Amino acid sequence: MVPVWISALVVALPTYLYARLVRGVDRFEQEPTKYLVAAFVWGALPAAMLALIVQVIFGLPIAALLGEEASQSIGAIVLAPVSEELFKGLAVAALFFWRRREFDGWVDGIVYGSTVGFGFAYIENIIYLSSTQNIEEWTRLFFLRVIVFGFLHGFYTSLIGIGFGFARHSPPVLGALAIILGCAAAIVTHAIHNASVVLGEATEGGSLLITLINYGLLAALMLGLRVVSRYNDRQMFKTYLADEVPEVITAQAYAALSGQRTSPPFKLSAQLKHLAGELAQRKRQLLRYNEHDSGEIERLRAQLRALNASAESKTI
Repeated sequence: MVPVWISALVVALPTYLYARLVRGVDRFEQEPTKYLVAAFVWGALPAAMLALIVQVIFGLPIAALLGEEASQSIGAIVLAPVSEELFKGLAVAALFFWRRREFDGWVDGIVYGSTVGFGFAYIENIIYLSSTQNIEEWTRLFFLRVIVFGFLHGFYTSLIGIGFGFARHSPPVLGALAIILGCAAAIVTHAIHNASVVLGEATEGGSLLITLINYGLLAALMLGLRVVSRYNDRQMFKTYLADEVPEVITAQAYAALSGQRTSPPFKLSAQLKHLAGELAQRKRQLLRYNEHDSGEIERLRAQLRALNASAESKTI
């Protein structure tokens, strides 16, 4: 039997890599680390414990009425997706309502939702791995749960985040509909995966191909979202930073941020990308949605000017 602490350490690395990969979708205005940590911890502790309690409470009477085997199937296909996604979604809702300033749209929703999901998966995977009896069983389960299907919990809850993201700047009725659809999508996709696993076990792996196809579609979708996010970022820079040249940012920096080729190639520093992203986002919110005051925009402009001045002094 593999000690729990070893499972916790080994699972931590791929979990961190998954979270970093998703965070990279938001390339320029990345979310505050403290909120991401809070989202991860919620998924790992309260959400996991509350979902388990609900599944036990409802699973016991189902087992008494229909039998243990039926209870396990219903729990996996119905109780687990509903309880887990709703409790994970509470963290996304909390960030949406109480930290709206850091919840700018569907990209932020993906980042926050996925982070909650990865926290949940981290604890769940440790629990499952701790139940194995030997290293062979542990290795097989680690490969399936952490490597093959390790991204799924993050994906499910990212759908909830997308719903809240679209609601961010939508009228109340459409916003509520977006949130409901996001939650429904998370529950349904979670249920479909669990059903395919249950069917695969019942047919001795007969539906494994379907499960792998579902995961391939998931990977394609996440890659597509990354491409769309990159395009949206470039369009935002092109629209809202054009009047900042050359007083705040240089023409070369503006071209690079907008996805244009420069000769010689202009290397964007992490700090420049972050500040430019913040400025473009704040200007968009002010001009389109009348959010954020101009004082914050001026602060970001001052920081960018100081950064440019520092870069110029180093080249002299």
